[in-house]
Amino acid sequence: MNTKPQFTSPLKNISDTAFLVATYRAMESERADALFQDPFAAILSGEHGKKIVEQLAGGSKQSWFLVARTYILDHWILRLIKNEQIDAVLNLAAGLDTRAYRLTLPSDLKWYDVDLPDILHYKETLLKDHPPTCQLKYIKLDLSNLEARNQLFLQVAQTSQKVLVISEGFLMYLNPAQVASLSQDLSKHAQFKFWLAELIGPLQLKLIKRRWGHHFKAANAVMNFAPREGMEFFNPYGWTPLEFKSSLLEAVKINRAPSAASLLARFKFLFPKFLVKKLNTAGIALLKNSSSH
Repeated sequence: MNTKPQFTSPLKNISDTAFLVATYRAMESERADALFQDPFAAILSGEHGKKIVEQLAGGSKQSWFLVARTYILDHWILRLIKNEQIDAVLNLAAGLDTRAYRLTLPSDLKWYDVDLPDILHYKETLLKDHPPTCQLKYIKLDLSNLEARNQLFLQVAQTSQKVLVISEGFLMYLNPAQVASLSQDLSKHAQFKFWLAELIGPLQLKLIKRRWGHHFKAANAVMNFAPREGMEFFNPYGWTPLEFKSSLLEAVKINRAPSAASLLARFKFLFPKFLVKKLNTAGIALLKNSSSH
């Protein structure tokens, strides 16, 4: 009697997605034409991250998307800090992100990495001998704990004047009601001036679930949030959309997109506008607190 082999996923929990991202950043950093240098990514991803990429279908070929979003965020973060006199950064679900170590930041900038205790303890331990470039503080908490979350937001608001919020690889794991709640909690504080929020669209969600959905489900990291209205979703919850950068289009510009995507971008005038729009709904949204002046 033939029995189907039991499915086992390299992703065991939601924090494993951080190892996946760190491995992709390490891969990019090793390229001769690297678009950014993250010398800490390889330290943090380790063998665990490599195994995750190896065991995912087409894993090593999927780095372009993460590279594009990293590139977009790096440039936007540095620009906003400089041009808007940002004095604090609130990095939600920070995972193994090392921007507070690798970016050239003002030494007096306050930077808060917020995530679950285990993943931050792991990062803090491995990077203990590497000084950050700013005033980094690890905040170990579950962002689904509303009381603790709001207490943190209040504390950051009371000790800062202009805060930049970052949510990379986070919102898609929430449902629309949870994103709305988070948006409202953030917008209550006028000091939270800007928000760089990564979004995916319905088409990207469908493709991700088709390819890797069973892996994310095994890790209890099911993706739910892919608003059809894109960054306009945030309008009723205290945030004004300013600009959106498509990860696909940016990947084409920086020569990291798959060949099919590059051809699509080059000949997009041949395709229906609604299809082109659907393909460009994944990326980074720049939002401004509606109560800010």
